[in-house]
Amino acid sequence: MTAPAMPADQFWSIIGRAGAASGGDPAAQCEALAAALRELSLGQIIGFEVAFRRYLNQAYSWDLWGAAYVIHGGCSDDSFEYFRRWLVTRGQDVYEAAMADPDSLAQFNGAAGPGGAWDFEEIYYVANRVFRESGGEGDVRDHSEPEAGLGGPEPTGDPLEEDEAHLAARYPKLWQRFGESPL
Repeated sequence: MTAPAMPADQFWSIIGRAGAASGGDPAAQCEALAAALRELSLGQIIGFEVAFRRYLNQAYSWDLWGAAYVIHGGCSDDSFEYFRRWLVTRGQDVYEAAMADPDSLAQFNGAAGPGGAWDFEEIYYVANRVFRESGGEGDVRDHSEPEAGLGGPEPTGDPLEEDEAHLAARYPKLWQRFGESPL
């Protein structure tokens, strides 16, 4: 079974409702998203997953990886994956602002660093759980394009330089807020 990506307005509405219903609690956000997805057909759940993965792939850039690096005081491949999942769950306005200017994330509240609130691994498994609960066979992610960063192409844009002067110049607002952390 294949399906086109869910329309942007529907996707962002679901993401926004799940975020608003969670009160900032990641487990509650996962459950709110699951509840919203349970109202959809299997094809629509696949369409949601296709859209989610496309937004993750669009965010696979050196600019955003550098922002995550500054925020967390370092950022591995997996950490960047979880950061991009977090970014999508912040909603359309935050996502689009960060895509246009990653330094805009300096205005966002939340603890950073290892174990901080700027990553969200668990959210990515919700659609697959609901897909299977609803009678879908296999993994819903198999119906979508491959995920960027898992043996695929390199991030887009100018590569990251992991030195303080470069990071401070490339991300002045983020560096002012988070750059004091040891890299």
